[in-house]
Amino acid sequence: MEQSRRKFLNTSGKAVIAASVASAFPWEALAKIKSLISANDKINVGVIGVNGMGWSDLTSFMKIPEVNVAALCDVDDNVLNYRKYELAKNGIQTKTYGDYRKMLENKDLDVIIIGTPDHWHCLQMVEACEAGKDVYVEKPVGNSIDECNAMVAAQKKYNKAVQAGQWQRSMPHFVDALNFIKTGKLGKIRTVKAWAYQGWMTNIEVKPDGPAPAKLIMKCG
Repeated sequence: MEQSRRKFLNTSGKAVIAASVASAFPWEALAKIKSLISANDKINVGVIGVNGMGWSDLTSFMKIPEVNVAALCDVDDNVLNYRKYELAKNGIQTKTYGDYRKMLENKDLDVIIIGTPDHWHCLQMVEACEAGKDVYVEKPVGNSIDECNAMVAAQKKYNKAVQAGQWQRSMPHFVDALNFIKTGKLGKIRTVKAWAYQGWMTNIEVKPDGPAPAKLIMKCG
């Protein structure tokens, strides 16, 4: 089991890089490969937030033969049911949760993928570590330095494997740029500006405040 987990941790980063084409992998061929994996070697994965990057990350993780999709969690009942259906039609049965805290109580889960909105990352990562789970958390890691410090402290306290979805930093041109900065040839850096072209994204409609939709099933408090 430990050997398989090390293999999982070593290969998960590479798998997530392929997220953009994850939906195209051959389900039937993968199912046959997974059927050959011993139950003791399987790594049970649960996902919090399955409508965007959480789902993309999961389908990438599923390329790793040892990964077993064990649980899905989302506050949107429509999204949750649709993702469960997508897996079920390909022969994958999962438990579903509307409250991530209930999912973390599942002792069979080994790894948690966090694909929720940014402001949830810190709390869910800390509580996942506290529950004894290894974690893959989407970027940004936290919304503040204090949140990031709390997350690092949780990783150290509970001694869990934690990876952030910041795989672009490992790409050669980013590494080259960082190494050049470290040479000091740019002198003292006083200002840094960054741009992100996201023309592929649609606008999010601004809606007035109102009661939460009935389909949001998580109970808070």
